[in-house]
Amino acid sequence: AASVQQLEAESGALAEVEKRIAVESEELESARAQMQEQEKTALASEHELRQVNERLNRAGSRLSVARLEMERLREETARAGRERDERRAGIGAREAARREAEEALTSAREAIAQGQAEAARAAEEQAELRAQLAALEERRKAALASAARVEQMLAAERQRQDESAQQIAAWTAERDRLLDDNRRLAEQIAALAARQGELERETQELDAALHARRARMAEIEESLRTLKQDLEAARERRSAVEIQLVRLQSDLKHLEETCLHELGRPIADLTAGDEPPLAPEALAQAEQEYLHLKEKIEALGPVNVLALEEYQEAQQRFEFLDTQRQDLIESIRDTQQAISEIDIVSRKQFLEAFEQINANFRKTFSTLFGGGIGEMRLTDDTNVAESGIDIVASPPGKRLQNVLLLSGGEKALSAIALLMAVFQYQPSPFCILDEVDAPLDEANIVRFTRLIREMSEQTQFILITHNKTTMEVAQTLYGVTMQEPGVSRLVSVKFGEKNGSQGRPLIPPPVQKLAAVARV
Repeated sequence: AASVQQLEAESGALAEVEKRIAVESEELESARAQMQEQEKTALASEHELRQVNERLNRAGSRLSVARLEMERLREETARAGRERDERRAGIGAREAARREAEEALTSAREAIAQGQAEAARAAEEQAELRAQLAALEERRKAALASAARVEQMLAAERQRQDESAQQIAAWTAERDRLLDDNRRLAEQIAALAARQGELERETQELDAALHARRARMAEIEESLRTLKQDLEAARERRSAVEIQLVRLQSDLKHLEETCLHELGRPIADLTAGDEPPLAPEALAQAEQEYLHLKEKIEALGPVNVLALEEYQEAQQRFEFLDTQRQDLIESIRDTQQAISEIDIVSRKQFLEAFEQINANFRKTFSTLFGGGIGEMRLTDDTNVAESGIDIVASPPGKRLQNVLLLSGGEKALSAIALLMAVFQYQPSPFCILDEVDAPLDEANIVRFTRLIREMSEQTQFILITHNKTTMEVAQTLYGVTMQEPGVSRLVSVKFGEKNGSQGRPLIPPPVQKLAAVARV
C-alpha cells in the first residue's frame, strides 16, 4: 500500500512537472516571437542606416562640387575686375547653398548617430533575450530529465518487485533441498560415528609408537648438539691461532723494516752474532733513550737565517688578512640587514598589491559575469614569500568546484577579469588584446565591451578580433585583406575625424582612445 501511495504521489509530481514544462514552453515560444520582432527591428534600423549613409555620400559629393565651383569663381574674379559685383552676388548665392548643404549634412550625421545608438540598444536587447531563451531551454531540459528519472524509478521499483517474487520462489526450493540434505547428513553422521571409534583405537596405537620414536630422536639430537659444540670450540681455537700467527708475522716484518731503516742492517745479522741478547728491562730503557734523542734532534731542525724577515712578513700578512676578515664580517652583516629590510618591504608591498588586485578582481569578475564570486587566496598565509596563489572562480548559478568544470567562455572571462584587475592596479598607456573574445558568446561580449569602454578613458586599447560586436566599439578600424594571393593590404577607417567648423566628430565615437584590427 505504501508503494502504491508513493507511486501515486510520484505520478502527481510528474503531472505537475509536465504542466510546468508546458507553461515554460509557452514562455519560450513568446520569447522566440519577441526575439524575431527585435531582429526585424534591427534589420529595419540597418536599412535606415544604409539609406542615411547614401544621403551622406550624396551630400559630400554636393559639397565637393560646391567647393570646386567656389575656387573657379575666385579665379574668374581675379581675371575680371569689371564683373566683380555680379560675381560677388553669385558667390553669395553659392555660399548660401553651401551652408544649406552643411546643415543637411549635420542633420544626416545626427540621424546616423541616433540609428547607431538604436542599433546598439537593439543588439543588447537581443543578447539579453538570447540569454533568457538559453535559460528557459535549460529549465525545460532539467524538467525533462526529472521526468525521465521518475520513469526510471518506477521501472526500477517494478523490477525489484519481480526480483523479490523470484527470490521467494528460489528460497522455497532451497529450503526443501536443505531438508533433504539434512536427512542424508543424519544417516552419514551415524555411519561416521562408528568409523570414528575404530579410528580412535588406531590413533592411540600410533600415538604410543610416535612417543617412542620421539624419545629416540631427542637422544640423537642431544648427542648431535654436543658434537656441534665441540666442533665450534675447535674452530674458534683454530681461528685464534691463525690470528696470532698473522699478528706475529706482521710484527716481525715491522721489526725488519725498522732495523733496516734505523740501523741499516737486516735483523738476521743482529741475531747471528755471539753477543747475548739484552734483558727486557735494558732493552726497554735503551729504546726509550733512543726515542728521546731522536725527538731532540728533529726538534732542532735546520738553521734558517731568514726566520726574522719571514716572521715580519707573516705578521704583516696576518694583520692584512685580519682587516679583510673584519671588513667581510661587516659587509655580511650589512648585507643580511639589507636583505631583511628588502624582505619586509617586499612582503608589505606584495600584500598591498595582492589586496588591491584581489578587490579589483572581485569587482571585474562580478561585472563580466553579471554576479558570482571571484577571488584570489594564498595557499600559505604564514609564509607569504613562498606561498602560492589559488584562483577561485564561481560564476552565478554554479557551485564552487574544479576549474575543469568551467566552460571555455567562463575560463576566458575569468582570465580577462584577472588580467584587467592587475592592469587596473598597474595601468599602462597601451594595452593590446589578441582575440580574447573568440570563445565568448554575444551576452558575454556585450559585458566585455562595456568594461573596455569604461577602462578606455585612461588607456589606449588595441583589439585584434573577428567579432563585429567588438568592432562596433572602436574609434579606428584597420582591416587586413588579401585581394591577391600572397599580397596583404591594410584598409583603415577612422570614425573620429572632426568637423573644422563645429569642432566635433563626424560620427560620435562610442569609445575614446580605442582601436580595433579586424582580420578578414
